[in-house]
Amino acid sequence: MGHAETRMTTQVVTLPFTPRPWQIPLIENRSRSIVAVVHRRAGKSTAFVWRGLRKALTEDRRHIPPAKRNLKADPPRVVHVLPAQVMWKRTGLWDKVARAAASIPDAVPFKSEMRIVLPNGGIYQCGGMDQPDSWRGGYADEVIEDEADDVIASGLDMVVEPMLSDYSGSRVKIGTPKGNGRLAAAYDEAGHDPTAARFLLPWQKTNALDTEQVQRLRETLDEEEFAQELECSFNAPNSGSYYAKWLDAARDEERIRKVTYDPRLPVFTAWDLGMDDSTAIWWFQRSPGGEWRWLEYHEDNGPGLDHYARIVLNKPYVYGKHYLPHDVEVRELTNGGQSRRMFLAGLGIKPIFVVPAANPADRIAAVRNIFPRSFFDAQGCEIGIKKLRAYRRQWNEHMGVWRSEPVHDGASHGADSFGHGVQGSRDPENEAKPKIPAFVPRKPASGPSGAWMGR
Repeated sequence: MGHAETRMTTQVVTLPFTPRPWQIPLIENRSRSIVAVVHRRAGKSTAFVWRGLRKALTEDRRHIPPAKRNLKADPPRVVHVLPAQVMWKRTGLWDKVARAAASIPDAVPFKSEMRIVLPNGGIYQCGGMDQPDSWRGGYADEVIEDEADDVIASGLDMVVEPMLSDYSGSRVKIGTPKGNGRLAAAYDEAGHDPTAARFLLPWQKTNALDTEQVQRLRETLDEEEFAQELECSFNAPNSGSYYAKWLDAARDEERIRKVTYDPRLPVFTAWDLGMDDSTAIWWFQRSPGGEWRWLEYHEDNGPGLDHYARIVLNKPYVYGKHYLPHDVEVRELTNGGQSRRMFLAGLGIKPIFVVPAANPADRIAAVRNIFPRSFFDAQGCEIGIKKLRAYRRQWNEHMGVWRSEPVHDGASHGADSFGHGVQGSRDPENEAKPKIPAFVPRKPASGPSGAWMGR
């Protein structure tokens, strides 16, 4: 039920939504800080859409002095954000908002702005946090951060908190865990704040899924993914992560440590070239014993190819081949009509081996195959390891299953370049093992510091 903000009249609005029992405490809670960790497919976003609409209809700011309420100039405003603005349409959530607005008399939707103006003048605003600075200067009675673990914008608090400060608004973080990340930290912090509210709702507590749906998800997901997606475990690896298990094994077996350059072995580079986004490069060596030694990782966005060529050539390495993706053959006007391969070769990046286009599933399988023999320099590969861990499958929210293709996001370039190095180096043309002896005999991880790996 909503009440328009006037002293003379009251308009009664019946919202056509019957919350499930588990949703009621979340919708009714009026704490200034709320953290809701809810299993996949429960209907959490839908619940908070209706919470936001009701709040925009009924907020009277009676928790602050009358002189500061300012409802006429600044009507109630609820901001509901997803990690990226495009997700509203791709997930169909904006369609749900529009249908909800159509059921409210005199509510006016503005599709292009993803905004609903309600009969009391209140505003329900949808958007994304992929461009956080675009929210600066606004106000909000409530900010709902949906899928909070996927919001990676830096300086987020510097944007959200000022929006809430004018009218002592509420901040809500909701989502399903993606490992021990931002949502887990917020949940832990709420446990130490007597003014905050927190909810942890695995599938057993909501009854939102029937036995058949739960069984299908058990068959689709592995044990750790099920624990994360349905049981709200913060300890499972990133949702749908292709390489989390292998990286955990590398960490447990102390294969992420100091890895030093062996001057008797050539160094290879593996690239992924960005057109309008990032370019990523790995440096690695392969030993006669079959070890893959990953020395460094670099990624940047914006500089031209000459910038990356200088970085590669300024390293104190003796190079073997440089593995680049098939799109290195694309000709560009900015390079005088040369292909990027020719341009890089002219700068001294040679010999170049062009890795043929491959099915992502084949590339992922090849990478998994060499992971047990991979050693990573903890410092030089720190960012690259994070990219590999974050590389994941797409979740089909509508069907409740994993898609076969990977998500294209900030982790893609690091993972793709890693895969190019593996596939290129495993090509029959490159399979001949080095004929020189190893720099030192292979020794266990706990061996003396004179080995090529040191602590």
